[in-house]
Amino acid sequence: MPDTQGTIAEFQSPQGVRERCVALPDIPGGVYTRKDKAKEEDFLAIDFYDPRIGLCPKTWSTSPGTMVRDIAATGQSQADYERVCKGKDVPSTVKKLAVYKQSMNQNNTSGTFSMAALLYYHFARYFDTSVAVPVAVYREMDRKQHYQRVTKRGDALTSSGMIAAGWKHLATAEADPAHFGAAASLFTSDRSKVFGCMLKGKGERYGAEINGVRSSWGTVQNEEFQRTAPYTALGLDLPLLQAIDEGKRLAFRDAKVKKDTVDASAFQMMYWMKELTEVVLLDYIFSQQDRIGNIDFQWKWYWLDDGKVESQDADSKLSRRDMSKIKVPAELAGFSPVLLQRTFLNDNDAGGRVEYVNFAKKTGMLQKLRHFSADTFERLQRLNRDLQDGGAVLQYMKAQFVLDDKQVNQIIKNTRLATEILQDTCSIGKLRFDLDAPKQFFLTGKVEVADAAC
Repeated sequence: MPDTQGTIAEFQSPQGVRERCVALPDIPGGVYTRKDKAKEEDFLAIDFYDPRIGLCPKTWSTSPGTMVRDIAATGQSQADYERVCKGKDVPSTVKKLAVYKQSMNQNNTSGTFSMAALLYYHFARYFDTSVAVPVAVYREMDRKQHYQRVTKRGDALTSSGMIAAGWKHLATAEADPAHFGAAASLFTSDRSKVFGCMLKGKGERYGAEINGVRSSWGTVQNEEFQRTAPYTALGLDLPLLQAIDEGKRLAFRDAKVKKDTVDASAFQMMYWMKELTEVVLLDYIFSQQDRIGNIDFQWKWYWLDDGKVESQDADSKLSRRDMSKIKVPAELAGFSPVLLQRTFLNDNDAGGRVEYVNFAKKTGMLQKLRHFSADTFERLQRLNRDLQDGGAVLQYMKAQFVLDDKQVNQIIKNTRLATEILQDTCSIGKLRFDLDAPKQFFLTGKVEVADAAC
């Protein structure tokens, strides 16, 4: 459990087990928004034993989890709702509040490490990323209550695949933690509580424009990801606008990539390129093994008003192929706004463990980059110095996350390697720092190139 000085909310199960929900303190040097803090407070206020809260097992995809829902408007009791609830879709009377995820890494299961979502949240704020990473908090729950209300039903509702294996292992562990080999990654030290993270992502899944064609899992799909238009452009040693045009030309040799990308504008490509460098960097540092196919987006309108770039979310779940069907809001029609996809990293739970395959490292993603953000590069170098010298971020990481020495040392090593790779590319004049200002390009039509010390 974290040795935290963060904000703590305490709850008590019907059996008298005291649980904690913890919003970790800010990472040193991190940039947090009012919305981040408001979301942390929302999570801290969720009491699993409030009769207005329903807990349902996640029975789709590959990893078990607990769907946390506000059922006040249903008129059902907590017990009645939990007896029948299942599936992704919920009626309009139910509000989706969060997902509660625990670690699960047994045989035949999908890799899930609950600390990964917390690491991604706080380190994304350290890097002040353009890519959106959801707020996450640490959460405990009475082991026996979790088994009775969630796990038992998750096990009963699933019969095949990694999701079923995950629920079965979780049921075995919660019934007898003393004989579960990975108990330390799943339960508090006294084994009375499950621990994990609570978060809520948003957005829709990208198609081949970002996730690639995904002909096969593993190395193949990670290499295909590097043949998307924005990633191809990132690897070209050309001025940014030329790299964008050539990146699209090369990527559009694949008919599916071309169809899904819909000839993205330079403004869209700049945001994608900046966001993908951040994704690759975070994934390299945290040894993420399950990124491709799990990158999401949300539509956003951009327009110019009195010499300033303004933006607002677009309320649409349509794919990029159907973006022409998204109507301009009446209040924006006079500004001729443009529609962009902004990237969301909601699914980060297969990172942080030494046992995971680091596909960003394995497929040489950082070595291929020829365009980068000067600000991100400076922050990376500062982080590396801190971790190597035992600085404030390293002390924060050791205190706030449930990580063993091998996991901490892997993050330190990967950060050093990432820094050295980009420094080497920079030192031979092959890294252009031209991704810091997509909004400025939208305003002026000019690409700004920054200086950065290698």
